[in-house]
Amino acid sequence: MDDWALPGFTEMGSLGEGGFGRVVLARHDESAQVVAIKYLYARFAADPRRLAEFRHEAQILSRVSGPHIARLHQFVETPQGAAIIMEAVHGISLKEILGRQEKLEPEAALAILKGSLLGLAGAHAAGTVHRDYKPANVLVTREGQSKLVDFGIAVLAGQTGVAAGTPAYMAPEQWAGGIATPATDVYAATCVFFQCVAGHRPYEAEQTEVLRTLHEYAPIPFGEVPEPVRDLIARGMAKDAAQRPSGAAEFVTELEASARKAYGEDWERNGWHWLAKGAGVLVALSPLALLGAGTAAAPVIAGGGVAATTGGGIALGLKVTAAVAAVTAAAVGTVVVVNADGDEAPPQTTTVAAMKVDLLTRTEKLDGFDYNGKYVRISGLKDKAAEERVNKALMAPIDGWLAGFWPDSYPPQREPDGDIPHMKTEAEILRQDDKLLSVVYKRSIDSVQFGNHGGFSIRPVVIDLTKGEPIPTARLFDNVDGTADRMLMLEDMLFDAARPGDCLADAPSSPEHLPARAMSDPWSVTGDTVLQAAPTANGMTFYVYGSVLGYPRVCDPTQVTVEFRHLLHLLSPGVVNLLGGTQGQRTKVDNVGAFTITTPEKWSLLSGAPIERYLVTADQCAGGGTQPFHCAGVVFSDNSRADPATPPYEPGKPYNRSTGPRPCHSIGAPGETQGAPTLQMKELRPVGTKRAAYEEWRLTCSGGGTVTQRVWFLPKTRLVIVDEWNTPGLDKILEEAQWN
Repeated sequence: MDDWALPGFTEMGSLGEGGFGRVVLARHDESAQVVAIKYLYARFAADPRRLAEFRHEAQILSRVSGPHIARLHQFVETPQGAAIIMEAVHGISLKEILGRQEKLEPEAALAILKGSLLGLAGAHAAGTVHRDYKPANVLVTREGQSKLVDFGIAVLAGQTGVAAGTPAYMAPEQWAGGIATPATDVYAATCVFFQCVAGHRPYEAEQTEVLRTLHEYAPIPFGEVPEPVRDLIARGMAKDAAQRPSGAAEFVTELEASARKAYGEDWERNGWHWLAKGAGVLVALSPLALLGAGTAAAPVIAGGGVAATTGGGIALGLKVTAAVAAVTAAAVGTVVVVNADGDEAPPQTTTVAAMKVDLLTRTEKLDGFDYNGKYVRISGLKDKAAEERVNKALMAPIDGWLAGFWPDSYPPQREPDGDIPHMKTEAEILRQDDKLLSVVYKRSIDSVQFGNHGGFSIRPVVIDLTKGEPIPTARLFDNVDGTADRMLMLEDMLFDAARPGDCLADAPSSPEHLPARAMSDPWSVTGDTVLQAAPTANGMTFYVYGSVLGYPRVCDPTQVTVEFRHLLHLLSPGVVNLLGGTQGQRTKVDNVGAFTITTPEKWSLLSGAPIERYLVTADQCAGGGTQPFHCAGVVFSDNSRADPATPPYEPGKPYNRSTGPRPCHSIGAPGETQGAPTLQMKELRPVGTKRAAYEEWRLTCSGGGTVTQRVWFLPKTRLVIVDEWNTPGLDKILEEAQWN
């Protein structure tokens, strides 16, 4: 049946149909957020080729993120069908704009091109080539942004493929099914830019073969565009890919230099101003804006109008979390989460988003076995080379395991029931801050070749984010690995930290000691060492192969966490620095009403007005003020209590529980007031075991400075949490909250 729908979502209207499936606007029941869902037609669910192509689109989307790309939230594959849950963008396609206005002013066309090129640059940085850049796949918002959508035929950079794409914008090498490179996308983007400023496509023909000949051999018609942009056209549409900019990021640099030279420093502002009136009217008049999402989230799907093809989005940028996925899984079966998260940047900016850490899914079938498991990937580092090194290190425990586990001398055998071995991984993020990222992979093999319970191993990964390099377990410590007496000191701490019921809590019948090189010498066939470790928020978690110490094999591995304060004399100085000195241990519990949180001892929970409580995190207060709201900290607000002077908080707007404007205390300017709000992000974030609607706002103060306001809202408890001070560690503190 082609009317299969995901439970937990209420459909609000159709956004179109295509060859693969249908696209609908839907509201997530738990969070009330609006998304676009692309369903593969149910009749294709049993077609391996169609299903693989649909899954491939989701996998490509999971690799890319950023403020100029309409994001993937979740890919769901069940026995009933498959679906891609996407961001829905409040805007309109460039195709629709050109259909109404035919030709754009050069500044306006350059502004649109810049934003979509930044989207391409994000894809290129993730090793992906879009291959189908065209007006229908560029969305323009009223806020002055352009976004790239629809990665249905994208491939990894360097791969060859069939001659796929939209003929009017295909590069010469693409016609021949040659290697796809970022320069292939640059050509298509330049063709679209030509169309924007010339009023027609660079080459036009009724027969496809004639069009191919024109793209491959005809002169570049740059004489038909304004003189200041002719060099951009000539560079971007060069027949030889080697003569074009190497990728979208390089092309953006050239574009900005040409635009400033020809149209002045305000070229981008002027371009968006020119577009604002016309494009804003088109968005407001779009029938899609009337489907019930309201002014804050009215969607547009690629292609414009109702006759959408694939891809789509929404300005809310909801991240469908693992908790939502779990609910869906309980109702419909297997759910594959491939979250891809990227911050929305303010209009007219190229600022790189802060680092994001995503839990993704990788599936593949190999020679004699298959793999389906979780892995961790980061995005948003300013240093892209470091980001690549980090992601390579995060994937290494899986890549090495899959490549080396089955040697030629021992290939995988079929199971007694005829099935093949199934390899999988679970991934858990143990610590995440601006200096350290630690992850643990639990790797298992479902196969009777390794006993009734299959094979199992564990591998932590610790990353120094200041250098973009992994830290092996041995380097977490100072002269412990290889030094017998210091290894014995650590061994005693492991025994002391074991809890009742743990393998290490009772002495083994035949006690042994950890080898002196327990952190570096491989012990198992998977390359694991006897002792592995990774930092968490409050201590170091160790994974110990207990059988080496004389415990039964069921203890392989066992897990023990030792508080940092017990380890300071054994940790390496560099790691102590990354951990923040002595770690300012969280030793105090604060009750904020609905839940309790564990905070550093120096933080103070103060009462303010009846509706607000303040968790003050610093001794100094802005402007020398003495009131709690002058001080760096977090506001906990009861939204169920309101009066004329303290109106309730409204989701979709910045937090302000007063009738006048909010002061700019967090930038040390209490005399200035906040205004000109720009929504930068909207998603779900955890508060303990629940999920809060999270919004991030950029507010311009009357003196010109800016405030970033972060808001968590829990509708059922009516609790609002507000942070304007970039409070360190707050996300982790809220994640670990204990509900009363």
